[in-house]
Order: sequence, then C-alpha cells, then structure tokens
Amino acid sequence: MKLPQEIKQLFKQVPIMALSTVDEKGIPNVSAIASKIIIDDETIWTIDTFHNKTFHNIEQNGNVALALWKDSVGYQIKGKAIHHTKGEIFEKGKKWILTLKPQKIVKGVIEIKVTDIYYLTPSYNLAGKEV
Repeated sequence: MKLPQEIKQLFKQVPIMALSTVDEKGIPNVSAIASKIIIDDETIWTIDTFHNKTFHNIEQNGNVALALWKDSVGYQIKGKAIHHTKGEIFEKGKKWILTLKPQKIVKGVIEIKVTDIYYLTPSYNLAGKEV
C-alpha cells in the first residue's frame, strides 16, 4: 500500500511515533521511535538503538504497527518488518542516521513494508477506518 501525501507530511512533523510488535505468545510490545525515514511510497526505515523485545518479536513475527498523531489527526500504519544488522540496508540506514546524529549507536535498521493504513483520528466518521 502506498503512503498518501498527507501521511508523509505528518510523518515528517511528528518527532516520536509508537512501534508495536507481538511475540510468539501474543504478548504485545510498544517502543518509541524517533529515528525514522520514509524511503519510498511503501517503505519506512527506523533505527534500532535500544530494541531488545522489538528485535526478538520481529524475528519471530514480522507484523508491526506504527502509530503517529498530532493534535486530533492520527494514523496507524501496519506492515511487515525485517530487522537488518548487516548488508546494504543496514549500511545505508547507518550512514543516514550518523549524518544527523553522529553519536548514535546503531544496532540495526528496521525495514517496514506498508500493508495497511487506518485512521486514528477521534471522529465517528473516521476512527478505525481504512485510509
């Protein structure tokens, strides 16, 4: 699924998003994401600095959801994730973030391929509906 322009704009404005994963027992985990970038219309990268449970969960089950919002506008972006700790995506992600934050510790790059997008906007007409 392609990211609409209004979501791309909000993505750039929001300093921190929530990334949720689930383990093999169905136990959810949420982590805060500040180092993030849209690569193309269907791909998002986040930088892994602190993730332990998130890394484990993505290895077990690549289903993830991102939540981002500002004021009363919000979206949930669902996708399939791969955690890269070496290779081309890891090196490109590391190079990108170190130009912005030279002291950043980079344990991995999480590549998310967008599958679904839903409104989080608190509105009877929009909340929970697919974009």
